[in-house]
Amino acid sequence: MSVRRFMILVILSLLLTWGELLAAPRIVFDKEVNDYGRVLFGETVVEEFVFKNQGDVPLIIEELRSDCGCTKAVKGSREVAPQGQSKIVATFDTTGLKAGRKKKRVFVHSNDPQQPVVVLTLLADVIREINVHPATLRQELGIKESATFQVQITNGSKGALKVTGLDRTQAEGADVRVEPERFVVQPGQTVPLTVTLKPRKEAGRKFYVGRFLLRTDHVADKTVEIPYIIKSE
Repeated sequence: MSVRRFMILVILSLLLTWGELLAAPRIVFDKEVNDYGRVLFGETVVEEFVFKNQGDVPLIIEELRSDCGCTKAVKGSREVAPQGQSKIVATFDTTGLKAGRKKKRVFVHSNDPQQPVVVLTLLADVIREINVHPATLRQELGIKESATFQVQITNGSKGALKVTGLDRTQAEGADVRVEPERFVVQPGQTVPLTVTLKPRKEAGRKFYVGRFLLRTDHVADKTVEIPYIIKSE
């Protein structure tokens, strides 16, 4: 074998080996952010994130994690052939969330060496039809035995809202009185309440932190939470 022919074979072998080393999966999503816009409290919304393997070897979805209570799953195969595609389904449940702009993330782990983790972002403006002002009751008692607050309940729904009673079971360390305790709020209207909190004082205790609930007939907001922070002298 001539030296020239031998060198050509060596170069071809090196090129083939280098090509094998460079071969890798590559995960590419159609989009990595989804904004649901306005979502009513209590609703669950779903989005599909389509991805493709633009690499040369099979792509493997190794793990899905999230920084929230949202569910996530691969719809299709976790192993995707070169130029093949699959999708990840993310579910955003607004139950228990406060009103306002919310952000949740899903972390997609794969065998793509250049992008081993892809972050999918879910955005939503959670709308609650029952609004409480102030949102949290805060007061320093001083020499007083109890704290009194003026609270407003506003009905942002299209139907009449019935408040059917008071749940004191989570009112830790304090006696709660609400007047009126049962009432109806018409659509777009506000009803004022008087809330009185009387801490059950304990020696050496300065702060009384808890919450009480108003029970309603709303289809999603079955209870309205009102937290409080009372500082005793």
